[in-house]
Amino acid sequence: MGDFSLDKLNFVLLFPVLSLLFWAIVLLLLGAFKNLSRNFYIGASVIALLSTLCFLLVCNGFGLKDSHAFFGLFVSDNYAIFAQIVILAFSMLYLLIDKDEQKPEFFSLFLFMVASLILMVSSTNLIVIFLALEGSSLALYTLIALRGTHNAVSSSIKYFTLAAVGAGFFVFACAFVYLKTKSLDLDNLLHSEYISDPILLCAGVMFLVIVGIKLSIAPFHFWLKDVYCGVHTNFIAFISIVPKITMIIVVLRIFSALGGGVKFEYIVALLAIFSMLTVSIVALIQKDAKKMLAYSSITHSSFILAVIVSSMSVSSQGDGTSYLLSIFALFVYWISFAFANYGIFLILSLFQKSSFESFSGLFDQRPVLSVVLAIFILCIAGIPPFGIFWGKILILVSILNSGYYVLVFAIALSSMIMLYAYLKILIYIFFKKGQEIEAGNLDVKQKVVLSLCLVGSLSCVFLLL
Repeated sequence: MGDFSLDKLNFVLLFPVLSLLFWAIVLLLLGAFKNLSRNFYIGASVIALLSTLCFLLVCNGFGLKDSHAFFGLFVSDNYAIFAQIVILAFSMLYLLIDKDEQKPEFFSLFLFMVASLILMVSSTNLIVIFLALEGSSLALYTLIALRGTHNAVSSSIKYFTLAAVGAGFFVFACAFVYLKTKSLDLDNLLHSEYISDPILLCAGVMFLVIVGIKLSIAPFHFWLKDVYCGVHTNFIAFISIVPKITMIIVVLRIFSALGGGVKFEYIVALLAIFSMLTVSIVALIQKDAKKMLAYSSITHSSFILAVIVSSMSVSSQGDGTSYLLSIFALFVYWISFAFANYGIFLILSLFQKSSFESFSGLFDQRPVLSVVLAIFILCIAGIPPFGIFWGKILILVSILNSGYYVLVFAIALSSMIMLYAYLKILIYIFFKKGQEIEAGNLDVKQKVVLSLCLVGSLSCVFLLL
């Protein structure tokens, strides 16, 4: 203890999290004692996220060097920095597009949730990950239920129940890891002599339960459709992107540590194949756009899980180039999907109903809006030359390099099936005739964000240059 100093705690790496916690507490106190306008809370929340982004870039973002704080409990590496930038950027986009009346405590809980998400991607310690996971989840359950409708409350309870079961599996998995390695740090597990131990395989399967719930992988996806129908439309865009990119980083850390000797990647591959094929077929029979997009989100999450399988395989083989290709493919794909998904739900938020019939004749009445919506739908369908197509090509190449040919076939088949589901809504928009459509108009902020999403969907191809 004689060599201990505060400098070794490296508090500067915690500034992004501490900044968000400070703003969240301030907004919570203001909401309790002052009756301020909704625009004030939105502006203050955006400023909080911007200041956090500045702290991130100034403190550790420009150097892109691995740093540690609090004796390794807090880590700043390339994964953490990239994920934090995505979390903060798309959180700000959500606040700018949201037009629904929210209670003052919504914004405080929102900042608490984002702080927990940042903490979750910035640690390799299983206890810290678990605490951050539960902190973000509890805030998210509450935000879903704050809408106050019966559907919102029931979907929040269903999500909470399933996630509570997943949290129990996570704790048991942590206990198994500690049993064999006497450590809860994933870096120690990565270099552990027990990497081929069957107990660690059991731990991996238990981790897979919480991963399946948080990434909404079938058969752990039953909460997702209810949430899509129960919350505000713009909040769906946030739920489908930001918490999942956080979980993707956690999955990369955990599964890379567990992959290799126990052949854990085969179990993950089977789950990904089952999920993408089953859900693609179910999506074909949906008559509501939101429900179809819920199943679409599951297929995209399954594709990401397939990439993680290939990254686990090449990582265990020590092939650094193929591993970097897998990670690059994952990030290109998810960023492209994020822009397109935000654009779709921003447009859907203008309509009172989301059934396919409610979009009949939309092109005759709102041609520009119809064309933009069609571009976003073609983007998530993986039609060239949009960004997701190139991301999917990178995914297939990385999986082929790792030798999982069955996964490539499953992704191609699932994409073909989902194409019919996407084309169904386009048929109603352009070729069906309907009555007068009641739809709202975009305000200035929403038009700017929609333009940004459109540019992002079209220009993600330049990430390949």
